[in-house]
Amino acid sequence: MAEVFWYVFFGFLWYQVIATFGISIGLHRHFAHKQFEVSKLYEIVILFLITLTGARSPLGWIGAHRIHHANADTENDPHSPDIKGFWNIVFNRWTCKNIPRKYIRDAIKNPRIIFFHRYWKHIHLTVAIISLFIGLNFFVAFIVVPFILGFFGYGFFNAAGHKDYKPRTNFWINILSAGEGFHDVHHRNPNQVRLHKYDMSGYIVEKLFLERSINENAFQKE
Repeated sequence: MAEVFWYVFFGFLWYQVIATFGISIGLHRHFAHKQFEVSKLYEIVILFLITLTGARSPLGWIGAHRIHHANADTENDPHSPDIKGFWNIVFNRWTCKNIPRKYIRDAIKNPRIIFFHRYWKHIHLTVAIISLFIGLNFFVAFIVVPFILGFFGYGFFNAAGHKDYKPRTNFWINILSAGEGFHDVHHRNPNQVRLHKYDMSGYIVEKLFLERSINENAFQKE
């Protein structure tokens, strides 16, 4: 029993890495909001990591998120808890059947996004099979735990981040969404990198990406 606990615990820690560098910093802040630039290699890492959470198509995620921002808390919001129902959003029982091209015009030009859009199922299944061959405990920690936490974590994020037809801060969201709980701040200014002093994803972006970009630009000017 103790052994199972430790593998679940390591799976939780692994999920925190995925949620921080894959979903929050990568898929959300880089791809969806284009707050900063990263290398092509890191984009591949991002897309691989989010596949492990069951986020499905990155193209669909980006499009649905941009539609959400453009139509937050209205009938056209794909995952408004006030309209669709709190538990429906927690269990991800919502769809975005049609994504207008204007919301993904830049994304469809990125061959890495398109590759993972087409093959995310194959990649996830292949990695899962390889992990299972390595060992059942490894499979649980590397595949199962991140998938479950990603599914319910971001379902809860979408459900609890809005109430009474407006975005709000919910500190509990941060446990499974790497600093995304300051949702009202994010909606007021989607380009704001650091949402709160306890927004660790924003802190990492400032230190690893924005500062490096500023230093590189200064070097080029010299």
